[in-house]
Amino acid sequence: MGTALYTAVTGLLAHQTRLDVVANNIANVNTVGFRGSTITFQDLLSQTIAGGSPAVGNFGGTDPTQVGLGVAVGSISMNQTEGSFLTTGVSSDLAIDGNGFFILTNGTTAYYTRDGSFGRNANGVIIDPATGLRVQGYQANANGVIDTNSQISDITIPIGTSSIVKATENAEMTGNLNAEAAEGATVERTIRVYDSLGTARDIQVTFTKIAQVTDGGTAYNAWTWKAEYNGTDVTNVNSGESGAVLFDSSGLFHAEGSLDTTTNTFAARASLSSQNEISLPASVFTSSTLPVTPFEFSVDLSSVTDLSAMSDVSLNTQDGYELGTLEDFSVGTNGVITGSFSNGLTRVLGQIALANFSDVGGLSRSGSNMFVETASSGSALVGLPSTGGLGSISGGTLEGSNVDLSTEFSNLIITQRGFQANARTITAADTLLQETVNLVR
Repeated sequence: MGTALYTAVTGLLAHQTRLDVVANNIANVNTVGFRGSTITFQDLLSQTIAGGSPAVGNFGGTDPTQVGLGVAVGSISMNQTEGSFLTTGVSSDLAIDGNGFFILTNGTTAYYTRDGSFGRNANGVIIDPATGLRVQGYQANANGVIDTNSQISDITIPIGTSSIVKATENAEMTGNLNAEAAEGATVERTIRVYDSLGTARDIQVTFTKIAQVTDGGTAYNAWTWKAEYNGTDVTNVNSGESGAVLFDSSGLFHAEGSLDTTTNTFAARASLSSQNEISLPASVFTSSTLPVTPFEFSVDLSSVTDLSAMSDVSLNTQDGYELGTLEDFSVGTNGVITGSFSNGLTRVLGQIALANFSDVGGLSRSGSNMFVETASSGSALVGLPSTGGLGSISGGTLEGSNVDLSTEFSNLIITQRGFQANARTITAADTLLQETVNLVR
């Protein structure tokens, strides 16, 4: 009877542990990035009453006679299935679609998590607000270049402090130059561009109608043009030449280039990038702080026409930008963090790193949705999202718990019945012991 009592007690203890596991799963049904656990049982040692015997001659042999001594917890393993995704719209909220963990550190210990509810501290460093741990990855340099061969480190997103400018390299003019204009007629336009300091520079462009120019044996309607900055000619052509644009008999653009004003010889540009047509030397700037000089950019006139209509040529586009400050950021599927500036420019700020393990189940929970590596899990295998079997990053999204409530409630019922059954075993053994004691009455 005593054996039955002790055996039933092991059943109670095992089912009590199972209830603890189920309760923890249910408690964390809404915990971000939570991985539920499953528990398995195994039998304890068995008492051998009689050993088995082999078959000899006409004797068929016997099986061993054993009585089990109870049950024990075999393992409590982590469920690695992915949870559902929840869209938050917060730039710093991240989820991993696939394998891998975010890497966080306090400076001495590395922690790993699927919970991507991150934020920024006062210094712009990406952190886990609940613990203060710093998210690890690769910081881009001032030019937006990431060295993924370097060691992972903190990632800083300096919103409101980082700035960016872009000097104009290409400009395009569109519109019409009046084909009926008399020879010598001029059209003046002001185009605004930006130097390497982000300073706006207004360039005066003057078109002048001239007599037809021959190119390849064919005569074309022609206009010359020059650019001036504060009264200084900054057209980047040789001495004695002018910028020129030719049009065919339909008034459509034919070519642009330079015109030797003494010989009336036209030389077409080989390509839009073959030369910088406007060049501002250091001498034209009055400020003590100079931009990169000479400040040069190219003008594309291929969209200009020469039709019998009023002249309305104007600047269509230019690729320079004034000073802008970092306003927001987004994270791509490859973990690259791209900053958006107030002037419309974007620049790479860094890249999130992920880690995986040879045995993910060997990780040890350390609270706050964190895991630490163990001898069982092996060392962290650090890499970039969407490479080497690691998952991709989903920005503005969080991964929910992978706990399935219907499964957990079913396990709750099964665990309760198992506990009740073992309790009944104890009651039955106690009744039999009582009957045995009553035999002496």
